[in-house]
Amino acid sequence: MGFMDRFKGQMDQAQQVQQAGAATMGAGAPDASQADYAQLGNKLAASGVPCTATIISIEETGKTDISGKEHAIVVNVEGNGEPYEATIRQYLISAAMPSYVPGARFEAKADPDARERLLLFGPAS
Repeated sequence: MGFMDRFKGQMDQAQQVQQAGAATMGAGAPDASQADYAQLGNKLAASGVPCTATIISIEETGKTDISGKEHAIVVNVEGNGEPYEATIRQYLISAAMPSYVPGARFEAKADPDARERLLLFGPAS
């Protein structure tokens, strides 16, 4: 599966989260962080800065949604100016977890307005 296929899959998941949030709005149950996550995914799809992120550490936050469990991932980012460290929160499905370990390198896209906001999209080649 190529980078763009993985990216499309992540964007589809973000859109599902956004739609689920809108569907539950009347029930008073949406989580603002899930809506923010979906909006970030949409923004990065349109204007994200490509970069590479190496996982330093990863742990579950305890939150879940339709796309999996949320994880706090500390990464070292290269390719978006000077290298820097960032902590991101990203929902991951359990089948993907074996790939998300310290030392693993991923293709990522960073927010052009706040470079510490980024998402991982697939193993870096």
